[in-house]
Amino acid sequence: MSAAPALTLSLPGEWEQLPLGDDAAISDAVAALVRTHFGRRDDQATLRAQQRDRLSETARRARDAGATQYHLSIAAPGGLAFASSVAEYRPGLPLGAAPEPAAVADELVRVLCPGEAGGHWDRFAASGGAAFEKGDGLVLRTERRLDPADTEKDAPAAVADYWLTTPGRAGVVLVSFTTALAELAPLMTELFDAVVAAAEWTGQPGSLRAELGG
Repeated sequence: MSAAPALTLSLPGEWEQLPLGDDAAISDAVAALVRTHFGRRDDQATLRAQQRDRLSETARRARDAGATQYHLSIAAPGGLAFASSVAEYRPGLPLGAAPEPAAVADELVRVLCPGEAGGHWDRFAASGGAAFEKGDGLVLRTERRLDPADTEKDAPAAVADYWLTTPGRAGVVLVSFTTALAELAPLMTELFDAVVAAAEWTGQPGSLRAELGG
């Protein structure tokens, strides 16, 4: 079987890609990133240590969940703090054998919203799910909020998951955006919608490749 089509995203602003190999590779990459963007000042040593721990843990979680690519935002266009990440996954879900986007999307909604037969799309809509066309394919979006274990130290996060039907295959690619700007979730979702809408499929082997714009 030929290689699956790859999805290319154009991510706005400045992003850093983290490796998803062993723990040592992740730790080394995160340490370099923190040195670059947080400097070496003694009065920021505690902040740097906290950032290293947090970023290393999020990258390890993405890797352990099967991510194929993981990117961290450094700054939005204009230099503003962006506080977001994006990960790509290629989940092996039971989506039948028919490669037609409508058939794949229907099977996906059955997986995402199990329950009484025939009511899966109603449950999907009731949970806030949305579906839209992208070229010849379909995209399903789900959203959720993650409340921190310690509200004194961490802020809530908003997650927007985009399930894209893979051209010519009975499969999907999941592009998951997470932002610490949970209070701005509607605006961030508009931005993430635009990124997904502008993404391009290529026939070359590989997975998500970010073209970082200024």
